[in-house]
Amino acid sequence: MRTGIPGPSSLGRRSKEKRTRQFELAARGVEGDGGTDGMVLPLDMVGSGVWDVAYTIPIQVGTNGQNMSLQVDTGSSDLWIASTSCTDEACSDTKGRLYDPTLSSKATGVTFNISYLQGNVVGPVVWDQVQLGDYSIDFQALAAATTVNSEDLSYDYDGILGLALPLNSIISQLIPPVTNNSPDGASFSSNLFGITPRSQAPAAHYFSLVLQRPGSDRLPSLLGVGRHPSEIVPDPSKIQYSIVVSDEVGTLFWKTYIKAITVYVNSQPMPVAIPRGVKDTPLPVAVLDSGVPLILTTSEIANGIYGALGIGPAADGQYYVPCTTPLNMTITLDNRSEISLHPLDLTSPPSDDASSDSCVGVIQAADSTLDNQSSDIGDMILGVPFMRNTYTVMAYGVPDADGNFSNDTDPDDASSRSEIHPRLGLMGLTNATIAMQEFHTVRVLNQPLTPSSGQTASDASTGGKKMSVGIEVLIGLFGFFGLCVVLFALRWFLTKRKWNKAAAAAAAANAAEMGETKDGVGFTGYQLTRRKSRSSFDDPSDVTLRTTRSMESRKKDRIESEYTVSSGRTHYDGDFDGEFGLHSRTKEESHDFNDPWDPRNYSMAFRDSLYEPDTVQASPETPEPVQERQDHQRTASELRSQPQAVLVPLLAHTRGDSRADDLGEFGLIKLSSMAGVGTAARGSKIDTGLRQSSMSSLNSSGTARHPSPVRRLSLSPRGPRPPSSKSISNSLSSDAEIGHEP
Repeated sequence: MRTGIPGPSSLGRRSKEKRTRQFELAARGVEGDGGTDGMVLPLDMVGSGVWDVAYTIPIQVGTNGQNMSLQVDTGSSDLWIASTSCTDEACSDTKGRLYDPTLSSKATGVTFNISYLQGNVVGPVVWDQVQLGDYSIDFQALAAATTVNSEDLSYDYDGILGLALPLNSIISQLIPPVTNNSPDGASFSSNLFGITPRSQAPAAHYFSLVLQRPGSDRLPSLLGVGRHPSEIVPDPSKIQYSIVVSDEVGTLFWKTYIKAITVYVNSQPMPVAIPRGVKDTPLPVAVLDSGVPLILTTSEIANGIYGALGIGPAADGQYYVPCTTPLNMTITLDNRSEISLHPLDLTSPPSDDASSDSCVGVIQAADSTLDNQSSDIGDMILGVPFMRNTYTVMAYGVPDADGNFSNDTDPDDASSRSEIHPRLGLMGLTNATIAMQEFHTVRVLNQPLTPSSGQTASDASTGGKKMSVGIEVLIGLFGFFGLCVVLFALRWFLTKRKWNKAAAAAAAANAAEMGETKDGVGFTGYQLTRRKSRSSFDDPSDVTLRTTRSMESRKKDRIESEYTVSSGRTHYDGDFDGEFGLHSRTKEESHDFNDPWDPRNYSMAFRDSLYEPDTVQASPETPEPVQERQDHQRTASELRSQPQAVLVPLLAHTRGDSRADDLGEFGLIKLSSMAGVGTAARGSKIDTGLRQSSMSSLNSSGTARHPSPVRRLSLSPRGPRPPSSKSISNSLSSDAEIGHEP
């Protein structure tokens, strides 16, 4: 039964390649091998999903296999296809995919004319071959429509496959059926279940439907032919059957009684008063019609349903519900369990304003159609919105207690094919709790149930719509606060690093001032020479500590020279490192073991002069003499008995060759040789009196030319010279070890 409810013509378009794949899939089926085993075939949902929805099945027509796609309609019993002779706008919407009856059909001479709730179809009736899945009927009577009014045909929708009871067929009334194999006007269902030989026909005589919900992949769209889809019906005993309500002329539609309707408001059930039927039946009668996109009923029932929500009909006679308000209701048919209806199936945004806050109620009143006494429809048409919530079985026989049907395979039992005992089976598919959650997701959160084609999961999480302004402002505030925290942390890090650098620079400057830099130049860059003996003194002693304090005192009094002299007899102008303006010796500087001015040629373990340790190997030609350490400190009497060496403390330069030139530069007499050079012991203090005594001795000999701006060197002439008592006492008081050069 077609209502022809007008709606937007936005049926989907698909390529020929996709259509070919659909026909191949339909031929194979989802389950079953055809024949007595039955088949489960896929359906295609076309349209926007509410006002112009259609569930179609691919078929092939004619011996040349013309691919067509027909809507499965449980409210009518005839098969018609828009033909190439149709020039109406609806036929043009098929983009040229029309049935050509001249290729293989046989004319019957009968004209077909059917009127639906709105619209009509006219055309000649022909016989032609029709194949559905693995089942083929050689002489199926169908209408090659030349006039189609108020039908939203498209490239995926070429006509109607009526699956109502055979008695409702108009073609059968024009061409009465026969019991033999001669061509007649039998309906498609009668011919399908009556295929001969019987081994090629379905053993169980029933059709079944599962209709997919738009925007959800929870359930597929399937047509069962003599077979249940195992994914949907694991236990056939769960299907509840009832006798189909018949009319005066017989059983025309898949009808049942409405026993109860309940609307749940805030989880509280609110039963709707059930009136008597329009034809004075004890209960209202409902027709299951997959060709109607709405649920149509009387005003009394519609007012009771919407009245539970405090809603009445609008000025235009229709019912409108806030889109975020769920219509949560159940219907009880006959003695079955109540069937829950999904709230998304009962209201829909207006087709011309999808962003409206008011949705159109899918349950509408149609008194003018249903109150007609000449109509055999009843009190309610349970269309697609209801059938999406049930697994519907339209059986031509009576099932057993387990929900199974006897196999009708007896080739001699012709009565079994002519007699039918229709039963309507229903099994609810909607869980009310899950349905309410899905309604909240779609209508309140504006999110789809499943991502659409080309939409990523992240896009699906936003529902393809903008968030509310309040949420956007809140997100913006959190983002700004987070940015401020990041900037503050970055500034704190940079400031702290700047402070650390400043502190390091200050520490380096202070260390440079104190002669204790970290880069190897200064006090820590030099070390006292160690006596080359079998013993060493690694631990600092009191003498070492006193020496350190002495050096700190001397740093305050020292006078740096304007420049110093390199080992290569060139002036070194620049910054001076160390206590006495010394520069670090490089590895390339030579080490002359015959140079009496080089402090490394002496075995004194500790000296006042500081030098940078060098790694130059000693010359094998002049091995350094090894002086064993004495077991005791020498006394004054022992020192007097020894050949006298120079006892004046000497702070020697740590440079290389030609110390005589240095003396000339300082204004001293150039000497050809030196008997020996000594230094004060580690930790000793330079006695100013001793230095003055030595210089007085030097001046008395008339060798000094003028005072030097640097520290004066105390030299001894060739030959032994007795040390003064003052120098000896200074040496002994500092626990120094005096070297002896023979």
